[in-house]
Amino acid sequence: MLAKDYGYRPAQFERMVREHGGVEAARLLLRGAGTAGGFTVLWEKNQLGRSSEAVMLREEYAELFTPDELLLARRRLEEHGFDVDAHLRRIAEPG
Repeated sequence: MLAKDYGYRPAQFERMVREHGGVEAARLLLRGAGTAGGFTVLWEKNQLGRSSEAVMLREEYAELFTPDELLLARRRLEEHGFDVDAHLRRIAEPG
């Protein structure tokens, strides 16, 4: 869990999920100007694989988002030096 691992609790994201559900919360963060504070914390900790953008791109969730949303999520991650394809390969590996 992020709070235990990094001393950071994503309270705003948790509230958004409670109010809007996970998919809409991810969409709201994606459409927001710039990046959310939680994204910045994850980037600083080299943990962008835990971001909502990275989760959106996972095979099991990608169908919930439009192609434009997925492209925006990928671009945001790549602009911050995150290797999206390597991450997706790594999480797809069995075991």
